[in-house]
Amino acid sequence: MKSIALSIFFLLSCASNIHAFSVGKNRVFVGTPINERRRIIQDCMTPISQLCTLTSDATVDEAVFLMLDHGISGAPVIDKKSGELLGIVSTYDFLQQEAGEGQLLPIQGTLEDVKAYLSQAKKICASQVGDLMSSEVVTMSPEHTMRDAAVLMNQHNMHRLPIVADGRLVGMLTSSDVMKDMVKVVRKLAPSKDLSP
Repeated sequence: MKSIALSIFFLLSCASNIHAFSVGKNRVFVGTPINERRRIIQDCMTPISQLCTLTSDATVDEAVFLMLDHGISGAPVIDKKSGELLGIVSTYDFLQQEAGEGQLLPIQGTLEDVKAYLSQAKKICASQVGDLMSSEVVTMSPEHTMRDAAVLMNQHNMHRLPIVADGRLVGMLTSSDVMKDMVKVVRKLAPSKDLSP
C-alpha cells in the first residue's frame, strides 16, 4: 500500500505544474498549466522542535519508555551540544538485540529461567542507545522536493527520513507526511465533487 501511494505521489509530483481537470467543465485536460511553487520537504516535515530525540548515552530503558509514551517506533539520536545526527534507533533495533542475546522473553520456565530473564533484561535496559542505533542513515536536505523524498523513501523502503542541514538534524519526514502532501496535491488537481465515492 505504501509503495502504491508513493508511486502515485511520484507521478503527481512529476506533473506538479499541470492541472489535470477543467474545474468549470469537469473535463480532463492533461496539459493545463497552473502556477504553483514546487513543494519542498521543509514545507511538510516535522521540525526538530516537535520531534522526540535521544542522545547516544541514553539508556535503552529511557528510549523504550520515550517511544511508548509518544506512540512512535523510532527516534533520531543526536549530539546534545551540536545537534548533529548520529543515528536512528527503532523498535527493530531492540528486536535485533533480543535475537542476538537469546531468548529474553520466556514463555514458560523455572525459577532459574526467570532469574536469568531478569538479569538479561536489566543488562539490555542498562545498555546505551549508541550501542544499538543504526549509524548509517539516509538523509536529505530541507530544500529537496517532496518528489525527491518520495523516490528516496520508496527506494530504501523507509518510513521516516531525517532532514539534515549542515550536518545538524532540522526535522523528520515520515511516510504519513508524504501521504498528507499527496492528498493536498490530489485535492488541488480535482474539484472536491470529483473525489467523492
